[in-house]
Amino acid sequence: MVLLATILDVGAAGAETAGSPTLEQALAAKRDVWGELALHRPGGPSYAFFEKLLPPLRYVDCISRQYPIVLSAPLAGHKARLISDGSAVNPSCGSVVTASHWHAFPVGATFHVGAKGEVYGSDPSRLSGPTYESGYLPVVRTKYDCDGATLAEEAFVPVEPPYSDHAATFVRFSLAGEKTLEVRVTVEAKDTPALRGPMLLDSAGRALLWLSDRWRWDGRAKELTATLDSKTPLILAVFSEPLADPHLPGLDEAVYEDARSGCTAEWQRWIDRCATFDLPEQIVSRAWKSVVIGDLMIAVGDRMFYSAGNVYQDLWVSENGDAVRSLLSLGLLDQAKRMTRPLLGVSQKGVDFHNAAFKLQLVAQVYWLTRDADFVRNNRDLWQPAADLILNSREKTTGLLPRENYCGDITTQVYSLNSEANGWRGLRDIAAVLRDIGQPEPAARIAGEAAGFRKAVILALDKSVARDARPDFIPVALFGAEQPYDTLTATVNGTYWCLMIPYVLQSGILGEAQTQAAMRYLQTHGGLCMGMIRIHQHSGLFANENGVDDLYTLRYTQSLLQRDDVDRALVGFYGKLAQGFTADTFEGAEGTSLIPLDPRGRPMYLPPNAGSNAFFLQTLRELLVQDYYVDGDGTPDSLRLLFATPRAWLEDGKTIRISNAPTAFGPVSVVARSDLSHGQVTVEITPPPRGTKSTRLRVRLPEGWGVASASIADVPLNPEAANPAVGATFDVTSQHRPFTLNVRVERK
Repeated sequence: MVLLATILDVGAAGAETAGSPTLEQALAAKRDVWGELALHRPGGPSYAFFEKLLPPLRYVDCISRQYPIVLSAPLAGHKARLISDGSAVNPSCGSVVTASHWHAFPVGATFHVGAKGEVYGSDPSRLSGPTYESGYLPVVRTKYDCDGATLAEEAFVPVEPPYSDHAATFVRFSLAGEKTLEVRVTVEAKDTPALRGPMLLDSAGRALLWLSDRWRWDGRAKELTATLDSKTPLILAVFSEPLADPHLPGLDEAVYEDARSGCTAEWQRWIDRCATFDLPEQIVSRAWKSVVIGDLMIAVGDRMFYSAGNVYQDLWVSENGDAVRSLLSLGLLDQAKRMTRPLLGVSQKGVDFHNAAFKLQLVAQVYWLTRDADFVRNNRDLWQPAADLILNSREKTTGLLPRENYCGDITTQVYSLNSEANGWRGLRDIAAVLRDIGQPEPAARIAGEAAGFRKAVILALDKSVARDARPDFIPVALFGAEQPYDTLTATVNGTYWCLMIPYVLQSGILGEAQTQAAMRYLQTHGGLCMGMIRIHQHSGLFANENGVDDLYTLRYTQSLLQRDDVDRALVGFYGKLAQGFTADTFEGAEGTSLIPLDPRGRPMYLPPNAGSNAFFLQTLRELLVQDYYVDGDGTPDSLRLLFATPRAWLEDGKTIRISNAPTAFGPVSVVARSDLSHGQVTVEITPPPRGTKSTRLRVRLPEGWGVASASIADVPLNPEAANPAVGATFDVTSQHRPFTLNVRVERK
């Protein structure tokens, strides 16, 4: 720990984090000491507070050590792997632990530069980047200083065939100034390729690389070489899947620019299909767009995979379902519906009830945001077996579902509060959907079964709560099969309680006192760091020791938001943005270590990760737009707008703009403009077309400001008295047409 004390004295990290606990103190504490400190900063939690606490995520368990960036056309079947320091495309990623972690490519290329032939990017002190075009479009840029010159590299995968069908990674090297620089490319291939015109072909005549002029080929060394000057860039394309018909013209700057402009235009079209979330914090706006694009590169057609290019390129119902829901909640409705069908067919031995529960919940959430009754009817063959499994499997003696695995990784068979609680919610939710689409008889039957099921779960929970713990311990394994953990991450089982209890929290089965107890247990027994769920697998698995597994934080954060614990939710939001993503490229992973490998970075496990992305995207959406089941019957009835925005977003001159955000009541649009210098904030709202039982709007002003008065069309409107600490909240349920709320503000 001497190294950590040397490189991570976070108290010296700058004004935002001055006086903060060290990493050793944060790891040893049972409370989230960094998160608690952020809560009490002027203005509340912020990106600036968390940004410098730790070195960024950088390393993975493959030969390159630098994390990979997945590149592809939208939803394409073939992907490319660009090493983030610009050193290689599709290199061998034989894992330090096991080569089976990473998918292999038929061809790879590693880039060497300068007189000594050093690997591009190998000295991080001379590397800038990676960054994206416009901060989010997947054209990856790096710069590297070598032999007194600055070399720039740019890489992307075009969106048009045949390049998109083969994940052809276009790479361009350019040089500033009067110097020249040698560039060498070592090629990995099963046999010895041959150069034919602009193509490097394998023994079957398929194209592996496509080259611009000036490249020379040494077949014996399997190397390309060229001299780069400032006048003409060097360009090549690496076909991740060899091209069987290699009859392409020469690769030049015009071809490159045409493919590049097509790439950025197509990805921008995908972003434009989303709801508009135009936010005054630039890094948040860049991040959500980049993460949406990242999800669409992880996905293949209608399959929203967990990851890409590694063993996590697979489907899991709850985790992948969260990724689908995040695309749904950001407005990609049709795509989300298509991605739901494959998830409804997933089977995983040992967690059948868990999967059935989340299949039903996913169908219900898709329905409420799309109101597509045909989607529910046409997919009945896929979701009905999930409902039948829960309905027909309950034990006569307990009223519960039978024992199943504690979770996917722990095969101990238990009465799982997660499966029981979410099984009940799945039945409740699908009954509400059937009622809404005009099928009252099956709706009533399923709702009746759900009511009886809920009583059985509550009775079992009452017998299982450890009331001698402080606070009460809510077990996942019922009937005494799980005892309280003093420090949650001290054991594997305690770690997995951290991962599973958020599912229970968001099911809605717990009473308020039990919900608060479960949340406080996480908060006071070492379950959180920077607002994210902590893990320690005690297995030596790369990056999953003394780390966070932020994707499982989603439902904990949603529970905070539902209970209006705004600043605690913002701790997790900014913790994720600052320390749960790679810098500037917004790659997430399942497990990320809090302990650096060196002063420049920390390790992470098998990025990218769609579930990790979902935590950020869904949390962002719910900072701005929340629709809830206040009545508890599974039918959405309440809408909350701008309930959890960071206070800094309404500093003088700033604007929050939301357009066509999907809700259970139809699309909603909101524009909030701050003009504090003139004592006013205006909020323009286009309500959704369907009415609500409650629509409330919040104005969260910067620290030191308060509301003097408010009106709609010169009619005064008083804010609610409840919970004024979170901001001024207005009931606008009666407003059914577009309106403007005019708020007069003053310094306190």
